[in-house]
Amino acid sequence: MRWLIIGISLFLAVWPRFVQAQPQDCSTPRRAADMLFYWQQPDSMDIERATTCLDAAGRTAGELQSVARKVKRLFDNRGMYVDMTALSDDPQFAVGEGERRVALHHGLPSVVLSRADDGRWLWTAASLSTVERLYDDETGMLQRFVVTLPESLQEQLFGVHLWQYLGLAMLLLVGLMLRAVIRMLIESRVRKLAEVLGAMWASTLARASAAPLSTIAMAAGLRVTYPMLMLPVSFAAVLAISVRVLMVLAIVWGLYRLVDLVAESLAERAARTESKLDDQLVPLVRKSLKVFVVIGGVLFVLQNLQVDVGSLLTGLGIGGLAFALAAKETLANFFGSLMIFVDRPFQIGDWIAVRGAEGIVEEVGFRSTRIRTFYNSVISVPNAAFTDAQIDNYGRREYRRTFTTLNLTYDTTPEQMQAFCEGIRAIIVANPFTRKDYYEVHMSAFGAHSLDVMVYFFFKVPSWSDELRERHNVFLEIMRLAEALGVQFAFPTQTLHVDSVAAPGVARQVPAPPPHGQLAQVVRDFGPEGQLSRPAPGELVSGAFLAQK
Repeated sequence: MRWLIIGISLFLAVWPRFVQAQPQDCSTPRRAADMLFYWQQPDSMDIERATTCLDAAGRTAGELQSVARKVKRLFDNRGMYVDMTALSDDPQFAVGEGERRVALHHGLPSVVLSRADDGRWLWTAASLSTVERLYDDETGMLQRFVVTLPESLQEQLFGVHLWQYLGLAMLLLVGLMLRAVIRMLIESRVRKLAEVLGAMWASTLARASAAPLSTIAMAAGLRVTYPMLMLPVSFAAVLAISVRVLMVLAIVWGLYRLVDLVAESLAERAARTESKLDDQLVPLVRKSLKVFVVIGGVLFVLQNLQVDVGSLLTGLGIGGLAFALAAKETLANFFGSLMIFVDRPFQIGDWIAVRGAEGIVEEVGFRSTRIRTFYNSVISVPNAAFTDAQIDNYGRREYRRTFTTLNLTYDTTPEQMQAFCEGIRAIIVANPFTRKDYYEVHMSAFGAHSLDVMVYFFFKVPSWSDELRERHNVFLEIMRLAEALGVQFAFPTQTLHVDSVAAPGVARQVPAPPPHGQLAQVVRDFGPEGQLSRPAPGELVSGAFLAQK
């Protein structure tokens, strides 16, 4: 018995929460609005009570009942639910300084409730007149047409008349035709007009925006026409949300295409500048704008689906710590990409070496940097690695060093050695791509098997290929210089020399070196504008060397 009493007590305490209280007066904005809608529901139909909170303003009881029905049908046709919990239940509610007016839905801002002198909240006479005008404009002609339809089309399926299904299908068909016509006009007429006027950017913009703009026009046409079908409120609400989502998606689609156009324009301008930083920024700007457009579109779609975006973002904020921990590496790479653009240790096209990866920088992304190696593979280096790694940027070199040691045989005379060194200096000065203010050419050591000559100089060229070509040319000049001076390059060998003489006591005959004056002439011939100087490279064709003409 005791448990029965407890159960009844709990039931009596909880039951009122599930039973909607019947509105009985117009003392608050919420009750005044609820009076009209509640007493026109199928299970609580009482049209006289529904008119209780209407400002009569000289209207008869029949006219008030008619306008009450029009109010409900207008809200239903447009799929506009009135959130009663959002309306104040305070009799003294005021929006501002003494302004006691409340709009019921943002879709009809001119339909309001106002507090009368007797303290009641009423639907204003001006609002009721606005409702009558809008309702007659939207459904007047259709109502006269519906009366003439056969009874078979008056039947209902899932609470919707068959003629309403046909009308909706017709609206969709007309909307698709309107979209096709608008797209054709934009792509042909507008684009051709822009080309005639010489505005190529307008032609490109028209071509890219034709499909999104025509879709927006179709959605706008549906938004204006579907209330005329007088659909049930639940069906109309779904249709209203669908139209808004379609419009938002079309706008996002248009902005997405616009980002591509802006990025292409920026890329063209970046290609005309000498700096490579803008070339490096364009792909990141394109990706960033697209991400922002998509995120904004998703938020707008969620908002139109009646999702509380503020609560969603708050929830994401609460889970931000867990997300940050899970995406620690991703965030580190993202900030690493930002540091690359701030510090600019390299640019696209630079030859760099970092943590065992060496090659040409092709792309800098949000997460990684792609490097094309010299054996034509691609290495993706996480951007976080660049924050604490040593980056050797060969592309930033103003001069490209060449250092080598030449080995001459021990039978080279001092005069030949001096002429050989002077000749190499002349070759370096004659080459148009070498650094003229700093180079070193000296006999550096007596080696185990050779006389060593150190050659140290720099090229000023834009690329590695140019460096290799000019180094090849200088080395060929040195070989021709050695041949002209009669010197030989040494290499590690062991040679047994047998001195043969024609008769006892006669010394071995050794060929005499060229005279001193001839050596000086050889040096001058290898200098600037010399007869033997060839600063420009030769040409290799099918393995046969063709001397420069």
